[in-house]
Amino acid sequence: MKKLNISVFISLTMVAWALSFFLISCTQDKVKKTTPEKEPLCWKDIRIGELPPEGAYDGIDSLVKKWNLCYERIETGCEVTDSITKLQGQYERSNNIYFKSLEKKLGKNWKQQFDKELHVSDSINWIKINREIDRLNP
Repeated sequence: MKKLNISVFISLTMVAWALSFFLISCTQDKVKKTTPEKEPLCWKDIRIGELPPEGAYDGIDSLVKKWNLCYERIETGCEVTDSITKLQGQYERSNNIYFKSLEKKLGKNWKQQFDKELHVSDSINWIKINREIDRLNP
């Protein structure tokens, strides 16, 4: 009788262990609710064409730092493809959202003021660039 009880006990223990293992391992994983990370808003300045002379972007680069803006310049080269045109549209929409958010932070006319400062800075930089070009090409 004892042999039967021990063998039944061992069998029941093994069945219980197998059943619990099966139940634990076969439960569905909890679905992870993840939201795709949103790329932070940033001014994406797409530039098409050949690269300008060295120093041509100094004005905008210094103003972006001064104004504490997120700014990314993308050089695409001379060839305009459908994907570049599509990218331009995406960047334009994204930039509009970013610029609207900056209006709340910097004021309604921040872009006009920025462009005015950029014009002055670019004028000074281009005078320097032209002098350097003239110096190199007597």
